[in-house]
Amino acid sequence: MKLLKEKHNDNPNFILNCEKIIQNRINLWNPTDIFVNRIDNWFDEKWMEFSGTIMSGLSIWKGETTIPPFHPNRVESSDFYQKTAEQYVKKENPKTLHIYQESKDNLKRYVSEFTNDGLFIWYSGNSKVNEIGTLMCYLVRESECQPFFITLSEKKEWNVSQTKGILRKEIQTILENELNEKHSWQRI
Repeated sequence: MKLLKEKHNDNPNFILNCEKIIQNRINLWNPTDIFVNRIDNWFDEKWMEFSGTIMSGLSIWKGETTIPPFHPNRVESSDFYQKTAEQYVKKENPKTLHIYQESKDNLKRYVSEFTNDGLFIWYSGNSKVNEIGTLMCYLVRESECQPFFITLSEKKEWNVSQTKGILRKEIQTILENELNEKHSWQRI
């Protein structure tokens, strides 16, 4: 079972490399909850830790991390997995991440209100057409959040072209290594 949904407008190598990065982080961090969100198109690094806008467009990046205010029309899918015993099981998300609201109302939607031990994942669709794709993750432990953002480019054979919050070398090492283990949710 894959976490990411591949569509006709996605480059399969982008999806494969995102899956490698995500699986590495899951193996490293072992979160209880995983939230996977497919965004309709490319998004840039300014979305990382972006909270919303007030007063006709004044952008806010707050201290305590909030759910990025992607408009629900941009969210093509949103899945929730929870660890039970040694595997992850897809479940109904008890609380919708991306809702219709004014941007200023998002300033109070803290990631810590959704889980105290989770991995939030956002990835971009349309990578085949754009020849670029993005992956953004937030690891939440207690009230702490460790975010990172990665851009992968077809011009670089779907390798790293930009990072924020994580070392490029660390991600490139993950991409260069083959997955030798099955995903934890594929074990029998």
